[in-house]
Amino acid sequence: MIISEITLKNFKSYGNNEQTLTLNTKNGELILLAGSNGNGKSSLIESFEYVLYNCVKSGKTKKWANLSSLPNRINGELLTKIKFTSGETEVLVERGYNPAVLKLIENGVPNERAGKSNLNDTIEKYIGFDVETFKSFISMSVNHFKNFISLSNEEKQILLDKLFNLEVINLLNSILKDLNKSNKNLILKHETEITTLEQSINSIKQSIQKSLEKEQEDIQGEIQSLKNLMESQKGKYTELKEKVEKIKSKDLELKEQIDKEREGYSTIQNELKNIQKSIDLYNCGQCPTCQTPFDGEHFVNLLETLIERKKTSETIKIEIETNINSLREKQKKLQTISDDTTKAFNDITWLLKSYKQQIDKLQLKSSNEKSSNSIEEFQKTIEDLILKQSKSQETSDLFKEKEIYYKELSKIFSDEGVKKSIISGIIKPINVFISENIKHMGLPFQVELDETFTANIKQFGVNVEHDSLSTGETRKLNISILIAYLKLIRTKRNINILFLDEIFSSIDLEGIEAILFLLKQFAESYNINIFVVHHAVMNREYFDRIIQIDKNVFSEIREITHE
Repeated sequence: MIISEITLKNFKSYGNNEQTLTLNTKNGELILLAGSNGNGKSSLIESFEYVLYNCVKSGKTKKWANLSSLPNRINGELLTKIKFTSGETEVLVERGYNPAVLKLIENGVPNERAGKSNLNDTIEKYIGFDVETFKSFISMSVNHFKNFISLSNEEKQILLDKLFNLEVINLLNSILKDLNKSNKNLILKHETEITTLEQSINSIKQSIQKSLEKEQEDIQGEIQSLKNLMESQKGKYTELKEKVEKIKSKDLELKEQIDKEREGYSTIQNELKNIQKSIDLYNCGQCPTCQTPFDGEHFVNLLETLIERKKTSETIKIEIETNINSLREKQKKLQTISDDTTKAFNDITWLLKSYKQQIDKLQLKSSNEKSSNSIEEFQKTIEDLILKQSKSQETSDLFKEKEIYYKELSKIFSDEGVKKSIISGIIKPINVFISENIKHMGLPFQVELDETFTANIKQFGVNVEHDSLSTGETRKLNISILIAYLKLIRTKRNINILFLDEIFSSIDLEGIEAILFLLKQFAESYNINIFVVHHAVMNREYFDRIIQIDKNVFSEIREITHE
C-alpha cells in the first residue's frame, strides 16, 4: 500500500476546513512532525487508523476509543479521506461520522456492490494487514517497543511472531495441538467405549445364563402349580360327572312316566268319547235303526250306568292330567338343574383342558433353551453391541493413525521445526542490520542475537551484563535493534509510512544525530515517509520536510519550508 495523501475535517481538534497532507510516493523522506503537547499530533496519526480501519486505539490508555468521541466537540461531525495504490488499483476511501459515511472508489469507480461490513473487509485486503499490525509496526511509540535486550524469551517470541508473521505457524501449531488433544480424547472415548461394550457383552451373557436357569426353575414350578390345580379339581369333576349321569337317568325316567300317562290319557279320552256316544244315543229316546223306544227300565239303568262310567272316566282323566302336569313340572326343574350342572361340568372340563394345554406349552418351552423372547432380545442386544464394538474399534484405529500424523506435524510446526528454520533465516540479516546501526551510532559494543533472540552484548570481546548498561546506552541499543527489525519488515511489507513517537527520550544530542542519520538512510533506502514526532522543531538540516501542528481553537497542519 502506497499512500499519496490524507484529508481530514473536524477530526478531534481539527476544524471545519478540510486539511490535506500529501506524501511523496516516489522517494522516501524523513519528516519531522512537530507541535506542542495537545496541538493535535497524535490526532493526525489517529486519523490514519480511523479512515483505514474505522477504529482508533489511544496511545495513552491503549484502549479502543468510542467513535462518538472522534468528531470535533464544537462542530459534532467528522470526515476523512485517504488515497493510496494497492497493486494496480488506485484506491480512495472516504469515511465520516454524524452523518455516517463510507465510500470506496476503485480506479475512479465507486464500489456499490458490497454492504458496509464487506466494504471494510475489501479495504483491509487492499491495505494488506489488520489494525493491530498497523498500530504495532507502522504507527508506534518507541516507549511501547519495550527494552528488547531485557525481554523474556516468551515476550521476545510474541513480538517476533507479530513482526514476521510467524503467528500463522503458531496458529497452525495451536490448531494442531487442539486437534491432537481432541483426537486423543476421541481415542480414549472409543477405547473406553470398547471396554464398556466388552463388559456389557459379558454381563449380558451371564445374565442370559442366569435367566435361562431361573426360567427353567420358574417353568417347572409353574408346571407343578398347574398339576396341583388339576389335582384339586379332580374331585369336583368326578362329582359333577356323576351328577350329570344321574340327571340324565332321572330325565329318562320322567320321560317314560310322561309317555305312560299320555298313553292312559289317550285311552280314557277314547273311552269318554264312546260313553258320550252311547249316552247321546239313549238321550234320543228310540233306536235310530229299529225305532225301539228307550224308555224302559232296562234302558234307563243302562243310561245311568253310562253316566256313572263317564263321571269315573272324567275323574280318571283329571288325575292323569294332574300327573302329567306334575311330571312336566319335575322335568322342568330337572332341566334347570341339568343346565346348571352341565355348565359347571363343561367349565371345569375346559379348565382342566386349559391346565393341560399350559402344561404342554411349558414342557415344550422347557425343552427349547432359546424359546424365551427375553433371551432372543438379549441375543439381539449382544449382536448389536458386537457390531458397535467393531465399528468403535475401526474408528479408534483411524484416530490412532491420525495421532501418528499429528505427532509428525507437531515436530514440523514446533519451535524446533520449520519455525526454527525461518528464524535462522531472519536472524542473519537482523544481526547484519544491528551491526551496521551500532556502527553508525558510534557505540563501542558488538551485539548479536542468538536463535532465541537473546541479545549477547560484548565490549572488547568481554560479555556485558544488560543491567550494567546506562539508560542512554540501553535506549540506543534498543533503537538500533528496532531499526534493524523495521528494515527487515519493510522487505516483507510494502507500505510507505512509519510513525515514530517519543524516540529521543533519554538520548543525548550526539545520539539524536546518529539516530536521525540512520532514519534518513532508512527512509531513502526503502522509500518510506518516516514521521518523527517531537514536541518542538529540531535542526532542519536533518529532515526532508517539517510539518508543524499549530492550534488556535482548532488544530492546523502547516508545512515549514527550508530557508
